[in-house]
Amino acid sequence: MDKYFKKFSIIFIMLLAIIGVGAIEKATQVNAATIGQQLTQPESGWKRYDDTDGKIIYGSDFFNYPLSIFYDGTAKHNINVASSIKFYFYGTELRLYDSIAPNRKQGAKIYIDSNEAENISAYPASSGITTGVAPCLIYEKTGLTEKVHCVYIDIPEDNGKYFALDCLDIDDNGYLIDSKHSVTLNESSISLNVGESKQLTETTTPAGVQVTWKSSDESVATVDENGNVTGVKEGQVTITATINDGSNASATCTVNVIPKSTEPTEPQDPTGDGTLFIELVDGNIKSYDVSSQEVTNFINWYKNRDLDDSQLPVYKFKKGNYTDYVVHDKIDWFEVR
Repeated sequence: MDKYFKKFSIIFIMLLAIIGVGAIEKATQVNAATIGQQLTQPESGWKRYDDTDGKIIYGSDFFNYPLSIFYDGTAKHNINVASSIKFYFYGTELRLYDSIAPNRKQGAKIYIDSNEAENISAYPASSGITTGVAPCLIYEKTGLTEKVHCVYIDIPEDNGKYFALDCLDIDDNGYLIDSKHSVTLNESSISLNVGESKQLTETTTPAGVQVTWKSSDESVATVDENGNVTGVKEGQVTITATINDGSNASATCTVNVIPKSTEPTEPQDPTGDGTLFIELVDGNIKSYDVSSQEVTNFINWYKNRDLDDSQLPVYKFKKGNYTDYVVHDKIDWFEVR
């Protein structure tokens, strides 16, 4: 009796194992769609978008073709001439759908993020595939990095043949993105002293898209991956922020790098090298007996203050036993005699 019970128990356990494996295989097969398979609704884990979604950009020669077999009753078609389709999506998986028919173009190529082209065929050579039904899977891509992807479909010329898109699926965590990408910067131009740094901040549409920063001349100013600009030497450069998704949308900022100024030193006693006359905006004229070096220091201060209002706003002259202060914004003109 014990032997019979043990034998029965072993057979029962083996039967449960076989049933379990079969159930797993069946579940896997249900979610493993094949090219040419009709899927009237998205499978679990996918979201569907119709061909009429405004985020999909079609070549000008595409047209709506109404037919009841298509998802939501229409599919975008192109006939004879070469054309293209372009869209952006966030996610890790993508499926494209059309009807399987012998009048479909061969040789269409799909590029994702400008990577190596893959073929799309809406009329597979596999036997046993029913034609004239839709939507049918014509392309699938899985295992992508979870980020924004740029999809470009290059459609060849083929007389009498069609390329069509009925709908597309994206993984549940993904979504289509507005193709009208843009980027703006918080500044259109800035001035920097040599060695000084300033932060540029980008605003992108859609929000959160990564950008690449670039300086037109790194010997004049550099920019890091976060938009922090540093002056290197005197000159002018253009800093460019480009959306890093294949759209090439970009924005620029002009950067003027000026020599690093120093605070005016305590003025020296005049040597009689010349007389500096300064007329103020109120009509008063000041005069100072100055050395040639003092003239150079004053002119450099005046120019630097013109370019960068963070420089000192006043200049000091020594006149006998007292110091005279001249405010930059109060100067109308000056000359040396």
